[in-house]
Amino acid sequence: MAVVMMVLAVLLCAGTAMAEETWMDTSEMKEGAAPSASADDYARAAKLDQWHRHPVYGDASFDAFERLPGNPIHRGAPPLTWPVNGFLFIDPPSGDFYIFVGEYAEGYAMVDRRGVNCTAWRSRDRGGSWERLGPVFPDEPFTFEGDEQRLGSAPDVAVVYEEGRYHLVYDFSTVGSTWETMFQPRDGADNGIGYAWSDRPEGPYHRVSPPVYRNSAHPNYLKKYRRGYAQTLIRRADDWLVLFMMDSGPYFGWALVGMTAPAPEGPYSRPIFLRSVEDTNFHPPLLEYYPAFTHDGYVYAPATSVALNRNFQAVFRAPIEEAHTASGWELWQYGSVWHAAPVENEYEGIWGQTYSGVVSDDGTLFAMFPSRDADNRGTINLARRPWRQPYRDGFVVSAHGGPSVTFVQRTFSELKLDAAFEVQGRAALAWGLRPVLGPDAPRSDAATDAAHLRGYMALQFEDDGTCSVVRVDDAGARTVSAKASFTPGAPVRAGVEATADRTRVTLGDAVIYEAAAGTDPGSPGWIVGPRGWVRASRFEARGPSAPGRCVYLSGEALLGAGQQAADWEFRVEDPAFRFGTGVISNAEDARAKWNVVGAGLTLYAPRGPEFGRARVTVDGAMTEEIDLHAEEPGASEIVYGALFDYGLHTLVIEPIAGRVPVDCLEVRF
Repeated sequence: MAVVMMVLAVLLCAGTAMAEETWMDTSEMKEGAAPSASADDYARAAKLDQWHRHPVYGDASFDAFERLPGNPIHRGAPPLTWPVNGFLFIDPPSGDFYIFVGEYAEGYAMVDRRGVNCTAWRSRDRGGSWERLGPVFPDEPFTFEGDEQRLGSAPDVAVVYEEGRYHLVYDFSTVGSTWETMFQPRDGADNGIGYAWSDRPEGPYHRVSPPVYRNSAHPNYLKKYRRGYAQTLIRRADDWLVLFMMDSGPYFGWALVGMTAPAPEGPYSRPIFLRSVEDTNFHPPLLEYYPAFTHDGYVYAPATSVALNRNFQAVFRAPIEEAHTASGWELWQYGSVWHAAPVENEYEGIWGQTYSGVVSDDGTLFAMFPSRDADNRGTINLARRPWRQPYRDGFVVSAHGGPSVTFVQRTFSELKLDAAFEVQGRAALAWGLRPVLGPDAPRSDAATDAAHLRGYMALQFEDDGTCSVVRVDDAGARTVSAKASFTPGAPVRAGVEATADRTRVTLGDAVIYEAAAGTDPGSPGWIVGPRGWVRASRFEARGPSAPGRCVYLSGEALLGAGQQAADWEFRVEDPAFRFGTGVISNAEDARAKWNVVGAGLTLYAPRGPEFGRARVTVDGAMTEEIDLHAEEPGASEIVYGALFDYGLHTLVIEPIAGRVPVDCLEVRF
């Protein structure tokens, strides 16, 4: 997975060949309209929703953020090499900018937590220059009333100014804490959220007892959530709201929760679950929140995917006075929130938590964002965009630890593609894509399991300035038909003509490949290898087209439901599954959930003597029982289908009796 050449030649060339009927109308769902012949430039911001986006597989982002000069503001150094969290604050009385940086040891090491701290930085010229002010908490030891262990660390904070005082919430761990005690407190070790105040934005802050939330005082919620951290404090008309995350540990699900209190120090209500993978509504997996910000009557909660490619973000929002209710929240931006720049201080994309935003009086959204450089040191950086102009023409696709795959959600029977772009690292301009997607495992740092991505052609670029035309057939065999050169980072113009009897590829003014043999144009898009980056200014596709399709494998459904690995027999190799692999439930309360964007769903599953009955629920309302028991084993077939308006949809499978196999879900866009 080190380069796109390997992604195309190795990762994409294993597994079972795709059955031709994958892309036929086997579900008896009619497209409802004849293919349309038109020319659309999919690099225009008006077309951003035509691109496939997903927390694991990638995003073509049209966001309008621009970097400020002087990044990085702060770079990690031993022993605190990972400053990967932070909070941006504009002080109302002075207008000064503050960044509160959470400094960690590499790997969030907890061997000696005394060194982990929060450091304040200040800018008196709206982010033009910065001065380091030092730690926000006093040096003397602090112990919560009734605790045996003193406070060991408090790295991540959020600040609110109200009536002459600065109110701060912070996450903490006591001396003796380990990652295990975060989920199961013992031996006096504890973790949670505290409150402090100061008369100055930079502190020192005076800590108050008792804490806002402590793990040891709460049970496991929804059978798996307990650890509370990554908090934001919000002043409301009649009370205070703390938004924070709960971590489910081995389930790899993160919940956004809230608590209210009449005063900033508390006492606070019990946690209220606002968004999580347990919801019946659409909720993307692998999203971590922190911090939130308020503007014009709303609270906004950006969230970042912790998949390996680190290039996907989402933003949730709610009216401030309704933000303590689950019904008040909506998914406001799904993708096209953020793009990485091809610079050394953004080597890992956004890494740590998501961006910290604040809207200034002139309508500019400033965003502090953390990353890591190639030497594994955390970096703290600043960007901005007009609040009312979140998008611009042209998109960026990047990949960091793992590859990205994104494509236009239409299928072409004939294609004439005109693309203008810059590329660094390794990337492939692909056509004929018939995507079959799934994560390599249902966990954080998940990567695209690209074994079934085949039957396409690509113009692939390498970081040494060479490019080639590659064909990957339905069996996974890869052939290279032409080679050329380009200048990495410089503008490139490429063209593709693909019909039933002709394929032609141009680079600049030169024809680098031409063959009488035709190709299925399928869906055009990009496959970007680890450390690759593409910025496209033009992506015009011309020709007859219809809504495309995508198949999501079973691992996607486990990821979408936040499932513990032990509850499922994962990656079962069996030709009964449509693509040779699937999962089978091990627990009565096992749950599988696909969160998809589309207009039609077709569910596949095998039947056999060892299987039982399951409940299928679509969008939390449409429910049907399916019987997967049969006297003789049978190959996977359609067991459920539905059509509806294009949009965000969910399909949940839950066992009713016996073990249940989960195969794949085909989605029509």
